[in-house]
Amino acid sequence: MSRADSAFFDQEVQDALSGELERLTGNAAFTVAEFASDTVTIFQVSRDEHGTPTAVTWRYRSDDGARIVAEHEPDPWSVTTADPEQFYRRAAPKFIVCSREPLPSGLRHLLPNPPEVPIYECVPPLRELLRAAMKDSPLVLGYELAVLKRGSVGHPGAERPVLNGYPLFSPGDTRGSQITVRVHVEPTDGAGTTLAVVTREPRPDLPRQARRMRPLQVQAAVVPAGRYLLTAVLTRPGQVRFQGEPQLPPLGDSSRSWDELERLLPGQLTAQAAVHLVCLTERCGSDDRLQQRIDRLEELVTEAQTDARPLRVSVVAYGAHGVAWKVDDRPPEIRAWAAPGDEAIKALRGLASRRVDNREYQGAAQLECALKLLRERLIAADGRPVIVTAGGRPAHPPGLDTSRQLIPCPDLVDGKSELDWLLRLPGITFGALRDPKCRGGIWERLGRDAVATVDDAVDMESFAAHLGLRVAVQTVPFPVIE
Repeated sequence: MSRADSAFFDQEVQDALSGELERLTGNAAFTVAEFASDTVTIFQVSRDEHGTPTAVTWRYRSDDGARIVAEHEPDPWSVTTADPEQFYRRAAPKFIVCSREPLPSGLRHLLPNPPEVPIYECVPPLRELLRAAMKDSPLVLGYELAVLKRGSVGHPGAERPVLNGYPLFSPGDTRGSQITVRVHVEPTDGAGTTLAVVTREPRPDLPRQARRMRPLQVQAAVVPAGRYLLTAVLTRPGQVRFQGEPQLPPLGDSSRSWDELERLLPGQLTAQAAVHLVCLTERCGSDDRLQQRIDRLEELVTEAQTDARPLRVSVVAYGAHGVAWKVDDRPPEIRAWAAPGDEAIKALRGLASRRVDNREYQGAAQLECALKLLRERLIAADGRPVIVTAGGRPAHPPGLDTSRQLIPCPDLVDGKSELDWLLRLPGITFGALRDPKCRGGIWERLGRDAVATVDDAVDMESFAAHLGLRVAVQTVPFPVIE
């Protein structure tokens, strides 16, 4: 047989399989048989409750050329392999595929004469052609994404959610089909957000919304809260791949059963306010001390990210005023502003690379100018402000401080007034990660809600909780659709 002839007969088998799958509905099943050099294999094809094609296989071996025995038990067809009449009546294959090798007498005995069913000669194993035909077969039931739909408003900021299905694919769709939907991921617990593909029980007597949803594919991941453009791609019947913009973390099998997910539906959706964590970092002193400040702030950002609420992080670095001859007075520097946590951590680590000038003023740091910068830059749209300052030197006074022997800020900025203004912002909290022996003055107010020392081990979970960065989150197991 030439390669062209082989391809023709292979396509005939593929077309025959596709036709049988197209006619397969409900609880029906069909069988096909493959005769090889010393085995006969019976494939029984049916659909599961989601309409996905599935095949069960039985193999029989011709051990002595004439006698045919089953390879595994239990075996529903063994009696038929000894009697061609029973084989075609009970196994009832829609067609038979034969390999090109000569068949032993036991298998030749089973071939119909005259042919009662179509017989094809085929080069690839029938298993491969059947798998390809099942992948290419159209859907017979629609696929939906399990989502929460906002219901009636109980009181301001709270809404009763309803579990619903958003249509993804319709009967007749084939692999490669895709659809995009906008969803909102709410802050939830450590089990993450579930992306579940469901079908509906086939009850034509009921409207679609009244039919029970049945889980087909249930995956989950810890997805950062926010809005996503979700794209669902049908890779084959029974399997959907999800992509997101922004990018989704890798999805895995959900740790929760479907019944548990339904029980965990929240009674209401309470809005979680975004938080804007501002990390003020003093760059004065030794490299070791600076690294301690960076490490503690990185721990804080990491801890704040576990809360799952919308989080933005800013990193502002400040040093000493340049008061010596030929020393530049560099203003506080914004290294990241209202950025994702990972980007802010990268900015914090970049602070370790600095040039130390031994002529810097030792008595104070430009903390007052950093506070002024925050007053000018903070806006409500970035979230509730949480200001955490890591350092130890006092701020420059607006005028000469003879009692502490501190020179004034070159720009005459009053740190106390700047801090007073910030304290009036709604919901603002302050934390201080202080150098050893740093006490009193403005640092008492900077650590109003949480305080720790940078060279000691810090209970960062407790520190974050005092700043309102850790709150009890509600369990919202599914994405929300408007």
